[in-house]
Amino acid sequence: MSAREKIAYVKGLLDAGKPEDKLALSLFNAVVEALEALADENGELKKQLEEQRSAADDLYSICGELDADLSDVESRLGIDEELDEDEASLEDDYTEVACPSCGLHFYCQTSMLAPDDHCVECPDCGKKVDVDLEAEDHDAD
Repeated sequence: MSAREKIAYVKGLLDAGKPEDKLALSLFNAVVEALEALADENGELKKQLEEQRSAADDLYSICGELDADLSDVESRLGIDEELDEDEASLEDDYTEVACPSCGLHFYCQTSMLAPDDHCVECPDCGKKVDVDLEAEDHDAD
């Protein structure tokens, strides 16, 4: 039995029994009205939930199509594996640096550093920052 059917049943009992006390009758009617309001809200929420589920299903389908299209483009261009190798080499060549003056965290390309000078200029404050290449070697271990 649904909530609406149960409310209708209680309403029928109330109509059939008609309490003598007007206060009790008012109280029972108020409870039935509150239950009907809750049933209305519940119905509206169910409707909204179904609409959201439908929209989520549509988005999931679109994402699947986009993923398939992207895979197709990558395979046609032959860049699937090349991107992975390039990304790995880029990660190995860059290191994160924190400027002690201004606190900015940025990345620098370690292969571009001079062999005898491991300093870079902070892009924010312009101060020289020492790049600790030994910390990078320990991170890789």
